[in-house]
Amino acid sequence: MQNWLISTEKRKTEYYDGIEIHADLNLHKQAFDMFSKYVKKGAEVLDIGAGAGAFSKRLYDNGYNVSGVDLELYQWIPKEIPFLKLDLNKGLKESVNRKFDALCTLEVIEHLENPWGYLRELNSMTDIGGKLLLTTPNITSFWSRMYFLRSGNFHGFMPYDISYGHINPMSAFEIELIAKNTGWKVLDIQPGGYLPIFDFSEFKIRLLASNLFRWIAYLLSKGHKNGWVLMFMLEKIDESENVYKPGDYVI
Repeated sequence: MQNWLISTEKRKTEYYDGIEIHADLNLHKQAFDMFSKYVKKGAEVLDIGAGAGAFSKRLYDNGYNVSGVDLELYQWIPKEIPFLKLDLNKGLKESVNRKFDALCTLEVIEHLENPWGYLRELNSMTDIGGKLLLTTPNITSFWSRMYFLRSGNFHGFMPYDISYGHINPMSAFEIELIAKNTGWKVLDIQPGGYLPIFDFSEFKIRLLASNLFRWIAYLLSKGHKNGWVLMFMLEKIDESENVYKPGDYVI
């Protein structure tokens, strides 16, 4: 059994069309459901930080004209999809040199040195009305808050997490703040990934005891407390139109 409340199974590696999904459980499916709600089939899409190509292939199979970008070419699997090798910290727009109807950046922004510059650059790569699907680890999940209380660090951003590039913990507040100041309108925010309140995947005393603290943390938490990940759907706006009111944290 696996749902938002309880888990009785250990996590398993997920695949799409034989390509390993390097993301939290269920995240790619949830992200695609959000994306397809706002972006019509046939759209020109750039999947940024595409990894081995699992999400790109899912988009391709569902009627989107997709291209992928990532740091390493050797792991790219779907050869039918165009791919560009690129270090995102060194810029994106000049190397890609075209515009898209929609952009996807799943579990990328927490790896980057300059998220403000990144969202500005992505904004320049689509026309008004263009969409951006962005996900990042949810540092305000009930689990991360409990983790922070004990360790002083957000879950996923301990010193050892630097080994796989997690350098920039970002809350929903910060993502919204950056988006609203770089030409994006926030259309939707949803929890993603798989984070049940109660974990009974193993009958170990320590794990069973932790469920009590998980439940307390969940009850005490407010705001974006669900999901390992937060998913954002953004839309490029005409910056000459002031769509935000005072108090919307626009600088």
